[in-house]
Amino acid sequence: MNAIALAYYNLSKVLSFNAVYNFVIGARGLGKTYGFKKKVIKDGITKGHEFIYLRRYKSELKAARDSFFADVSAEFPEQDFRVNGHYAEYSPITLRDQKKREWFRIGYFMCLSTAQTQKSVSFPKVRTILYDEFIIEKGMLHYLPNEAVVFTNFFSTVDRNKDKTRAFFLANSVSIDNPYFVHYRIQPKDGEEFIKKFDGFMIVHLADSTEFAEGVSRTKFGKFIHESDPDYEEYAVGNSFADNHENLLENKPPEADYVYTLETKTGIFSVWRDWGSKKWYVQEKRPKTEIVFTLCADKMGNGKKLLFNNDQQISVLRSAFKSHYVYFDSARTRVALLDIFKR
Repeated sequence: MNAIALAYYNLSKVLSFNAVYNFVIGARGLGKTYGFKKKVIKDGITKGHEFIYLRRYKSELKAARDSFFADVSAEFPEQDFRVNGHYAEYSPITLRDQKKREWFRIGYFMCLSTAQTQKSVSFPKVRTILYDEFIIEKGMLHYLPNEAVVFTNFFSTVDRNKDKTRAFFLANSVSIDNPYFVHYRIQPKDGEEFIKKFDGFMIVHLADSTEFAEGVSRTKFGKFIHESDPDYEEYAVGNSFADNHENLLENKPPEADYVYTLETKTGIFSVWRDWGSKKWYVQEKRPKTEIVFTLCADKMGNGKKLLFNNDQQISVLRSAFKSHYVYFDSARTRVALLDIFKR
């Protein structure tokens, strides 16, 4: 499968934007991680740069750390590699016979859940952060509270406002319901390969996996998932987000009346009611004059009134949703509201 993957993912596309935050989303097995590992190792050997390989929790990091060089070391036949505690190191094969062999550090292995403990640590040589599998598979682990901000704090610790560091967020196309897409209002659209945001500071690369998918379809496994589980094939091979669909998406009609604005942990949305059709509409665009309710206790005040999930406003909206009377302006809005509807 690696032979298929490595033939199709091209790092040069996303690198050409010279963005600081780079989100690379692609089909499972496309070769995203392999390609970036190869790049940071090469930069370490030839330029003296260092990298940070980041995972969310220690449990994820251990297995990834121990096998980090296993697949990519063959690309560098003149070097030996090792994992030395939390460090990634290399040594030229010409030094094998030395009694006290010299090893050179090129990287660190770290987890985001404990990143706050690194505030006083200096990383002057780090040029790249690889955050692998930043989107969680369903049923596995949990995101950190306010994770997008946690990562930005970590990035600031590493970069120290020197504009020397780039971050690469790598993941399979699992769900748009993740802290980064929600926090930065990233809404993938069909046929859109690149999403550029914040004056080029951020680029999202939805890697084209057409050739890769064709290659997988010719394998025994590819034929198996095509016949047995088309939904799995769509997101794992076809690079399609399972929750990025058109269900319950509808534009608010002009005659709909504004009811209130609701602040959740994933954003602020205006709520509207069309009394004729009995439909409710939730959207990101907000009126100039509004009544704001918040579900976040730490954000109440300044005119915001605190709501609980069993209060009348939420109960009525939840009941309407159950009866298929609530519509949204985008998949991102729908996903952001699902948490309160699931309660």
